[in-house]
Amino acid sequence: MIGVRLLIVTAVSAEADAVRRGLAPGHEVVSVGVGPAAAAAGTARAIATAAAEGVRYAGVVNAGVAGGLAGRVRIGDTIVATESVSAELGVALADRFQPLDELGFGTNTIGCDPALTRDVAGHRGAVLTLATITGTAELAGSLAARYPAALAEAMEGFGVATAARQAALPFAEIRTVSNAVGDRDVAGWDWDAGFAALAAAAATLPAPKD
Repeated sequence: MIGVRLLIVTAVSAEADAVRRGLAPGHEVVSVGVGPAAAAAGTARAIATAAAEGVRYAGVVNAGVAGGLAGRVRIGDTIVATESVSAELGVALADRFQPLDELGFGTNTIGCDPALTRDVAGHRGAVLTLATITGTAELAGSLAARYPAALAEAMEGFGVATAARQAALPFAEIRTVSNAVGDRDVAGWDWDAGFAALAAAAATLPAPKD
């Protein structure tokens, strides 16, 4: 898609600043808060506010840093999501996790529109959305086994995707890796690498055109 105006949604202002450093002028960038609930509500509000002003976005892109699953991606890598997966919607049984898809009450997965991010270089795969960040190697291993196509975890993608889908807008998610998922080691996180990769990825999104 060449020449479109996008809504770029981040969780926090530091991510928004990184996106703006690379992004062509004219797109809308908003920070909506941390977690899937804030992400869904904030995205829906941004879409509705624009609509009231006669603006309809060509698509919605969730962009930010994330934790990468060990052995699949490394710190500083860019991930272009093929789908956003809510890893917590479902039932925790004694021997397995049963996702919402199997229960018949909805879905855990919203696909991403590749046209929005076709020029963004990076790994392609699923990105998990969780309200609680993984802080142990045991939990990281369980997530990796449950979702073999997943490359990273974050906290907003599925919420943003839900709001975009409700508004019948294409959705995409871009994540850059600032840390590894597993035992919590904040000293080993590299925010600078994550933000630099985020700016570089934003620079390859299509330029807007009225």
